[in-house]
Amino acid sequence: MFEMATTGLRDQDRLDGASNYVIWKARMSFLLDEYGLKPYIDAVVSIPTDANQFNEYQKEMEMEKRMILDSVQDHIVSHIAGQGTTKEMWDTLSTLY
Repeated sequence: MFEMATTGLRDQDRLDGASNYVIWKARMSFLLDEYGLKPYIDAVVSIPTDANQFNEYQKEMEMEKRMILDSVQDHIVSHIAGQGTTKEMWDTLSTLY
């Protein structure tokens, strides 16, 4: 279904804080849109009740979490790693920066 997604960001492009947040956000928005995952950061996505749809939802959510975690510097990970959804991760970063 989905190939293993990577952020495609160079180390110097990873989110480092307020100084590069706007550029990082634009890059990540386009990347997540390319993989069809942008709805998970734009709004709260209802958890499907159908087993097949639920499995797909879980795969997409986990892939997007990994993409976001891989796109930030190590000192930022602790702020978002414990969030339950990618929307919560995204909103936390928006609040921080």
